[in-house]
Amino acid sequence: MDAELLVKAGVIVAVLALLWVLPDLARWRDRRLPRPSDPSVEQIGADAQRIRTQIREAPPGIPVARMRGWVEAYDDVLVAACRTLGLEQRIGALPEGAERELERERIERVLEDLGVLLRSPT
Repeated sequence: MDAELLVKAGVIVAVLALLWVLPDLARWRDRRLPRPSDPSVEQIGADAQRIRTQIREAPPGIPVARMRGWVEAYDDVLVAACRTLGLEQRIGALPEGAERELERERIERVLEDLGVLLRSPT
């Protein structure tokens, strides 16, 4: 009877120890695994393509706020693409207008040449 009690106590202690160690073990394992901090170039390219298509195919009468949101999101994606690829960009430094639009087009051409964006139909 004493041996049976010792076995049961041993099992209970082992289960409790396992429950105590497992959360720390999972955290330790997660720290060792590299995690990308930024999205992949492929994801950035897909996002840029999707937003660019939304902007270019926007129906007439779309709310100005929605269009501005898409353009701001597109600028953010272009900046992220440049940062990921180590390219220079000046989008954030330029006020909205012709110069900023030219910078967008320049970055689009570079990203198209690199295969990140699909070429625009002419």
